[in-house]
Amino acid sequence: MRVKKVFRKDYLTLLESVLFLDFLKGLSVTLKNLLRKPITTQYPKEKLTPPKRFRGAHGHFVWDGTEPPSLKAIEKFMSYEKAKSRCVACYMCQTACPMPTLFRIEAVQTPDGKKKVTRFEMNLLNCLFCGLCVDACPVGCLTMTDIYELASYSRRDEVFSVEQLEERGKDYKARRGDEPERIWPNDEERKRLWGEIKWSG
Repeated sequence: MRVKKVFRKDYLTLLESVLFLDFLKGLSVTLKNLLRKPITTQYPKEKLTPPKRFRGAHGHFVWDGTEPPSLKAIEKFMSYEKAKSRCVACYMCQTACPMPTLFRIEAVQTPDGKKKVTRFEMNLLNCLFCGLCVDACPVGCLTMTDIYELASYSRRDEVFSVEQLEERGKDYKARRGDEPERIWPNDEERKRLWGEIKWSG
C-alpha cells in the first residue's frame, strides 16, 4: 500500500494574510457559542438531580414484598426479617468487584439450618463506582443511589454498615422507585442543560 504524502502550505495567500481568515476560522466556534446560555450550574447553591441510573453511593433494598423471583425461591433457606436487607451472603458482589477488600461480609448458620447475614460493610474509599457489584447481585439487593456528596472529615465515616445501607435503600426507593429508567429525570431538565436534540439522517 502506498503512503500518500500531504504537503502543508508554507505560506498564506495575500487575502488570507490581510483578512486574518485562519484566525477567524479558529474563532468561529467561540463566536457561535458567544450568545448561548451557559450550562454551568452554581454548585452548591444549585444542585442537579442526577439520572436514576447515576452511580452514586450504594444502598440495600429490603424484604418488603417486592422481591424478585430469585429471592423468593431461597426464602426457606434464609433467616430474614421484614424491612431488613435482602442480602443472602452469596459473595457474588465481592467476587465481581475489582477491589474485593471493599466488602466485609459475614454470615452464620442458625440452629434451624438457615443462613443469617450478621455483617455487611462497604468501605467506599476503595470503591471505583463501576456498578459491577450491583449487576452481579442475584437477588436485587444492592443498588446505586443518586447520592454523590460523600466527603467527610474521617476515613471511618466512609465505611457504611448494613443498617446505613438499608436506610439509604429505603430512602432511594421511596423517592425514585416508580421513576422510569432513563438518562435524565425529565425532558425539561435535559433541554435546559443541553438544548433541543436534532436527530440526523
